[in-house]
Amino acid sequence: MNLRKLVGTLLLSWVFVCGQAKQQVDMDWWREGRFGMFIHWGLYSVAAGEWNGKPVDGIGEWIQNFAKVPNSEYEKLADKFTLSNYDPDAWVKLAKQAGARYIVFTTKHHEGFCLYPSDVSDFDIERTPYKRDPLKELVEACRRQGLKVGFYYSHRQDWREEDAAVMKNEYDGHYGKPRSEVKPNLDRYIKEKALSQMKELLTRYGKIDLLWYDTPFDLTKEQSQTFVNVVRELQPECIINGRVGYNLGDYGALGDNEMPCSRVNMDLEMVATMNHTWGYKKNDHDWKSPKDILCSLIECASRGVNYMINIGPKEDGTVPQPSVDIMNFIGNWMQANSESVYGTSGNPFNDNFPWGYATHKDNIIYLHLLREPLNRRIILKGLLSPVEKAEILSSGMAVPVSDKGHYALTIPAELDYGQIPVVKLVCKAPVRFSEDNYMNENIVSIPVANGKIIPGKEGSLSIAEGGNTQNFHAGTGKLQLKCEIDEPGAYKVRIFTSRHWRRTFAEGAKITLKVDDNPSFNSVLMQKDGELANVRQNSYPETWSDVGTVNFRQKGTKELELAVNSTGTFSRLGFFGEDIQNESENNIRFMRIELIKETR
Repeated sequence: MNLRKLVGTLLLSWVFVCGQAKQQVDMDWWREGRFGMFIHWGLYSVAAGEWNGKPVDGIGEWIQNFAKVPNSEYEKLADKFTLSNYDPDAWVKLAKQAGARYIVFTTKHHEGFCLYPSDVSDFDIERTPYKRDPLKELVEACRRQGLKVGFYYSHRQDWREEDAAVMKNEYDGHYGKPRSEVKPNLDRYIKEKALSQMKELLTRYGKIDLLWYDTPFDLTKEQSQTFVNVVRELQPECIINGRVGYNLGDYGALGDNEMPCSRVNMDLEMVATMNHTWGYKKNDHDWKSPKDILCSLIECASRGVNYMINIGPKEDGTVPQPSVDIMNFIGNWMQANSESVYGTSGNPFNDNFPWGYATHKDNIIYLHLLREPLNRRIILKGLLSPVEKAEILSSGMAVPVSDKGHYALTIPAELDYGQIPVVKLVCKAPVRFSEDNYMNENIVSIPVANGKIIPGKEGSLSIAEGGNTQNFHAGTGKLQLKCEIDEPGAYKVRIFTSRHWRRTFAEGAKITLKVDDNPSFNSVLMQKDGELANVRQNSYPETWSDVGTVNFRQKGTKELELAVNSTGTFSRLGFFGEDIQNESENNIRFMRIELIKETR
């Protein structure tokens, strides 16, 4: 065999082996489960958001960075990390009763402290009064109770190690020397510590179902690939999350508390906090309501996305009572309604319904009612298959259905919308749906992800993982959209955008919008006319701009065309943690356009 053939044979063999490893990854349980519980726990749980008796702004697990605490001082927290009330079986029971199908545990966060005995570093659990291996105990508890288990590992950031320094975020004295003397060597850190610890985690605890990396930041693609390879080699069935970097994971990456704004066609996971922090912070009492968090789980399912909600235990292992209450509220709802979440594939309609969310699987559609629909009527204009039966999922109460061109449901009176009732529709298989955007309760909601992209002179805009536009500016083309209007008349045009919380609403952003045969909105200045109040408001604020009114003389199909004239200027609001998405400033992050019929 000549050299060229030999190289070709070896290359094909390597591709085959990598392909085999990729094929062995079991995504079925993850897609079926839809719901997980995150656990952030570490020395930051001892600090609990304060340093030297003073509150520190920002998320709790970043306190060493925000308070500029030298390693020599920060490490003293280990003496107070008692784990005296740590009960892994109770943690797993909390997750299981809530309906979560998997748990992800922080084995090492950015602080560099390992919550297991590591041969690679002495900055680990053996420095604490606990001495035992809490990770091993949690894994065993998960197996006893039938939950899948995942490990979080901060693979790029490690504030304990000078070689892993991210110089723009470091401060004088962090490593016991001036910042100017810090000489990081990231390759050495990866080789000597990170990969060695990954091998410990992947060989000591039996089968691991999910490896959850974080903050790839400035890793090269080759460096990210090494973190994939070690998992493929030692745990070929283990799922790898998207934050390993460079789209090398088994599912995509969203930012913290980022919700897709429409149904997605890829595997994604939203990770979310119950208040504003991941690690325990004793003065963060701004807890989201149990119903709002349950709604986030349902909304994720309607987008075809997994939801993982975080608990941040105290240093002794006690879970804050609001977290327990929220998980119990979710669990009570899931006991009667979990089939509308598990194994579903998202909203089959191209609509955002004003009254709530839809999921479906096979020939069944689930309608989640956050409030009473207008006149207690729901008209499913995009459903093309006959409805054989409709009922309230939790009680079996019949829901009347009529067919007068579109299937219409008459919702029973006096439902408890605080408990989010679910209507279950059984349709004749196979179920078919229209791809059009229809009016619901006098509103046409048009996700930008449904649009047709027309490239520009400088390339093309695109649709991001979250269903919003990215790389959308004056030179990257335009977006064409369609919708169906039921009635002629005047309609307010409302445009929804979002941003990362560290940025202000962009000043000077201008757009051009053509709406069917109406006069164009040429170079309209985008104003912040309102902001949605929801659980994502402190992470990805969602703002609307009312750009004017259009008049339609006839009902029917209407066409819209959106272009950007200028993206405007953001103001930075500070640094209180990582920006996973590294959002471009040369972009307007459009979510959807609404046409709202004006009524008198």
